[in-house]
Amino acid sequence: MVFACVKLLAAQTVEPTPGSIQDFAALVPLPKQFSFEQQLQSGTQGGAGSSNPFAWQHGAQIRPWVHYDGIRNVTLTGSVSYIYAFTIAGTSNYRHPEWRVTSFGTVRQALTGASLYEQVRFELLNFRAGNGDVQHLPRVRFRFGQNVYLAESRWKPFVGLYEEAITEFPQASYSQVHFQGARFFAGYGFGYRKRATVLLGFKAEAEVSTSGSTVTLYYGPVFSLEYYFSRREVNEKHKRTTAFKDF
Repeated sequence: MVFACVKLLAAQTVEPTPGSIQDFAALVPLPKQFSFEQQLQSGTQGGAGSSNPFAWQHGAQIRPWVHYDGIRNVTLTGSVSYIYAFTIAGTSNYRHPEWRVTSFGTVRQALTGASLYEQVRFELLNFRAGNGDVQHLPRVRFRFGQNVYLAESRWKPFVGLYEEAITEFPQASYSQVHFQGARFFAGYGFGYRKRATVLLGFKAEAEVSTSGSTVTLYYGPVFSLEYYFSRREVNEKHKRTTAFKDF
């Protein structure tokens, strides 16, 4: 999906950039079909001629999630997160903080030995542009995901994939771009000692610049660790459903 979108944007310059995301989260069940998840996330990338996906710190995110599972086969989720982006020499990345308001709904279909899900996510990005102007940037993300359960053994291994398209609605003075990019993820996950889930994977992301002239193609490894701080059983919808919750 990502490479197809890049092909459609043939008029733009494509800049391949190695990158990585490291994700750590803790999930706590709450009463009445609610659960709370605290997520810490770090993004790194290459730059200035470096092919090392861990060479530069791209950004860091602190994001608490609240999930609601009271509707059959549906999860409703909301969050207010803080992101800090860092300057990377030779790129358009500049140092600035961001507050992001996020809400999304996930619809899941259970199959024999697998599951599918569709997700619609709304985000409001609040930050200062490079010229100092305050921006309130709405985005809508559409994701289609698949999970294949490899075995029902103690480790419960699975393969998780998703494809995602992102649209945005910026102020005309900031950007004329509405198709912000596309993402693809594929990973292998497994449970560890009943309370932890480990996910190792690969992510590719095509991101269109605000001018519309450049497409940055981020690609590289992803690591995720989620721990369940309770002896209570966590809702199955949060196990092996949304393969990876990224920036």
